Amino acid sequence: MDTFTESYAKQQDEQDPLTRLRDKFIVPSKADLARKTLKESAPREAGQDEPSIYLCGNSLGLQPTLTRRYMQQYLDTWAAKGVYGHFQEVEDSNLVPWLHVDDDCVPEMAKIVGALPSEVAVMQTLTANLHLMMASFYRPTKERYKIILEGKAFPSDHVCTLLILRHRQSR
Repeated sequence: MDTFTESYAKQQDEQDPLTRLRDKFIVPSKADLARKTLKESAPREAGQDEPSIYLCGNSLGLQPTLTRRYMQQYLDTWAAKGVYGHFQEVEDSNLVPWLHVDDDCVPEMAKIVGALPSEVAVMQTLTANLHLMMASFYRPTKERYKIILEGKAFPSDHVCTLLILRHRQSR
């Protein structure tokens, strides 16, 4: 069988058990990506409704279809409860108080990283986590003092790393 044909690719797609998950994400059309605005301003040309082929696996990826609904629920809780959204259960909401929002993720995250749930903490943004981790654990010695960082990391990751290095050097 020639694995470099469109028919082979379509056959594989049909057999893929994850195909059903495609409907759980919003795939931008080619027109969406070509437009310089968020809203359509002109009629679409033929073929522009075709979904894009989205291969970006880092950063945000595709938006799950439920994201808007969940975000609106968080915004509604914030509007109605203010800071109490951190602590207070809301009877007509399926959201847990913000203080406990990461609790449901911990058991699954423990499986992914091969740890016990008691050994896992789900927290903050990548840059904040890098800062907290390096501030807590980076202890350079004469022999071990380098930090290796990817060249195209987020700019904030570079700034965080430089600040930690400068802080350690000034001690």
